[in-house]
Amino acid sequence: MTTEKSKKRITAIIWVLCGLILIGVFGIPKMYQNYHSAPYYNVSGRTVILENSQTNTHKLNKYQKGQFIKIAKKTIDSQDGPFKWNNYKVISLDIYKIAKKSEYALVLKVKPKIKVKNSTVTNSMIIKLHHRNLINYYDVSVQKYSSGFSNIFNIKGK
Repeated sequence: MTTEKSKKRITAIIWVLCGLILIGVFGIPKMYQNYHSAPYYNVSGRTVILENSQTNTHKLNKYQKGQFIKIAKKTIDSQDGPFKWNNYKVISLDIYKIAKKSEYALVLKVKPKIKVKNSTVTNSMIIKLHHRNLINYYDVSVQKYSSGFSNIFNIKGK
């Protein structure tokens, strides 16, 4: 009886290990893909807040947020000319998934490291990702763009 009972236990252990291996084979690549991809929400006609500093909404991981910051900086560089980003500090980044497929609204607030009154610059853009993969963040197109960089140095001193 003990040998038959031990055989059943060994068989059960083998099945559990096979199940765990299958979960690892199929689950780990999917987790990796989701970690490095833009979030997808199939919500018709609604805007989904992914990242917002005012409402304290944080649905993105650090990697996704960092890649969206790179996308925003790249868009600003292409629209307003190249900037030395070492001279600017990112205050906040608000990210919204808008109703259209693969389109995201980004609002980036930056501040120059030099001391200037009221020097927060707000840049708004709607971008379209050509695929969800954020590793290759260069494959985007700009749908709309608005910048505050042109006004930052036109502030009259008192």
